[in-house]
Amino acid sequence: MSEINKKSPQKLRVVIVGAGFGGIACARELLGKPEVDVTIVDRHSYHLFSPLLYQVSTAGLPDDDIAYPVRAAVRGAHYQRGEAIDVDATGKQLVLLDGKRLAYDALVLAVGTEGNDFGIPGVAENALQMKSLAEAREIRKALLGTYEEVAAGHLTPEALHTVVIGGGPTGVELAGAVAELQRGLAREFSEIAKEAGVELVEAGPRLLPSFSEKSSSTALRDLKQLGVNVFTGVGVTKVGPQEVLLSDGRVLPAGVIIWAAGVAAPKIWSKLGETAAGNRLMVDDTLYLKDGIWVIGDASLLRDEAGRPLPQVAPVAMQGGRHVAKQILRMRDGLEREKFRYKDKGQMATIGRRRAVVELPNGLKLTGTPAWLAWLLLHVAYLAGGRNRLSVVADWAWNYIAWGVGPPRTLTD
Repeated sequence: MSEINKKSPQKLRVVIVGAGFGGIACARELLGKPEVDVTIVDRHSYHLFSPLLYQVSTAGLPDDDIAYPVRAAVRGAHYQRGEAIDVDATGKQLVLLDGKRLAYDALVLAVGTEGNDFGIPGVAENALQMKSLAEAREIRKALLGTYEEVAAGHLTPEALHTVVIGGGPTGVELAGAVAELQRGLAREFSEIAKEAGVELVEAGPRLLPSFSEKSSSTALRDLKQLGVNVFTGVGVTKVGPQEVLLSDGRVLPAGVIIWAAGVAAPKIWSKLGETAAGNRLMVDDTLYLKDGIWVIGDASLLRDEAGRPLPQVAPVAMQGGRHVAKQILRMRDGLEREKFRYKDKGQMATIGRRRAVVELPNGLKLTGTPAWLAWLLLHVAYLAGGRNRLSVVADWAWNYIAWGVGPPRTLTD
């Protein structure tokens, strides 16, 4: 415990890398504590509510509905805009891309994940991913712009097919949202709307593999009712500029290809310790790595009592952030670290309007409208900032009322 429990007139310097769910939760837990100085480092000046990125991608919400200023989210903390690239563990300094160094007593890595293409040819060059606002905008522009290009005769009607690769919650939500977007665009592009389609590809035997078979079957049924063509038990061998090659030899033509099949922690941090699949750093049962460094959220690997890795979801990151904040203070006070115990809050995925699946820890399972309403309420509750909550509710209400009446109000350029 000697790394941070030395008595000194200087404040305890805690540096947090990443303004995601885990980083913000950790900072909030530390704010207001005596003799603690908190600095958050992130490339962006906003906290991104990533679970709703797919709605920005499909023109359901404007960008600023899911972005909230870091300075407003954690008033009282210091914010340093920059990209962290290295750690000088000996000198206890975080190194930024611009050469700046930040001294710390405790360093918390809440760096999240990035897309993982598993080495499949063509994914990096030809598929769009959805890990940032910029990528969500790119998907939205591609989806809406393709209609204009086909209508103008610059692209063939096959370009109106969208292929989503990955049948987890992100892929399922995206596929359903794209199908509903295509329905909404049918009024303005009636002459070509019948050519549009959505294909969802999942290498595993069923959709939503972390959910029960019943919820997976419900999601499959709902997607098919929306017109999504679902392929399970088949992998992707190559992604071309306008097609996806499947492991069974089939070729899916596509104007827009979206990769939602996997994530990995940034490889740059792998040198700090032992890693497992997806570059996740293996931490001890308190989320501690070594040398005053902690890792929380998607970039860390901690197994539950059954030996399963904790899921890479927001509740794990948030609970981990609060836990680490408390352990940093305990170490400062010369106390032993406590084990991290994750409290499972359940899981949910939305497929479309009035279509969702929810599974709670007590075994309760919801589908249809009740599940969809539960999904709406939870996401509004977790949004940062009152203005964002009101704006999202207003946008959802308008979209619900105006669904099918006209095109989305988001412009293509």
